Amino acid sequence: RVHGPNEAEMTEVEAPDATSVFFCRSDGSAGSWLRDFEFVKPPPGPGSRLLGIDHVGLVQPFGHFDEAALFWRSVLGLIFREGPEFATPAGLLRARALADPTGTVTLTLDGPLLGGEPAFSDLQHVAFISEDVLATAGAVRAAGAPIPAIPGNYYDDLAARHELDPDLLTRLRDHSILYDRDSSGGELFHFYTAALGRHLFFEVLERRGGYSGLGAPNASVRMAAQAAPAISKETER
Repeated sequence: RVHGPNEAEMTEVEAPDATSVFFCRSDGSAGSWLRDFEFVKPPPGPGSRLLGIDHVGLVQPFGHFDEAALFWRSVLGLIFREGPEFATPAGLLRARALADPTGTVTLTLDGPLLGGEPAFSDLQHVAFISEDVLATAGAVRAAGAPIPAIPGNYYDDLAARHELDPDLLTRLRDHSILYDRDSSGGELFHFYTAALGRHLFFEVLERRGGYSGLGAPNASVRMAAQAAPAISKETER
């Protein structure tokens, strides 16, 4: 890595997928990476403030999933939390969530079960915690962020499976917010941006009632929504 004048000194190691992992101070003191940036905080709308990072999602190349999981367990001491498999527009996908014992650091690893998937499956993401996901979704949309449209039949299915307030369901539909509920009654509300460039998108989520999952049942819907523009462009060609 090129180290410029007055930039923070950061020790790094490389993960099997070529992700750089930096070990550095983050308290704003001398040597902290925070001193390399000038932070600009625009005034948020009422209730739309982001509280921090919930997790980071990393896509693993085909055939390297177990190698990556071993790396993160060995180097950072992360432990497995959940590991679903699900169908997506890119084929079958394998996922694994790893976290430290306190839940401060959470990574999700996604990897194809079969080779040769389309490029739109190769998307890393950062998930932010919101204090009010509905307010944040409104602020993000008003700022012009690209939010993929979620098909209406998704919300018809939610109405059939869960006793959601009709007004809440309408607001979820209007803002393309996805919903999940666990067996103990915990709830997850989350939405996604479209792909920004070739390899990155963002997620914003709000957890209620002790929900600790990652919304795996919604992964196929999210990927289909993000893939729709890519499929449309390919069809036009």
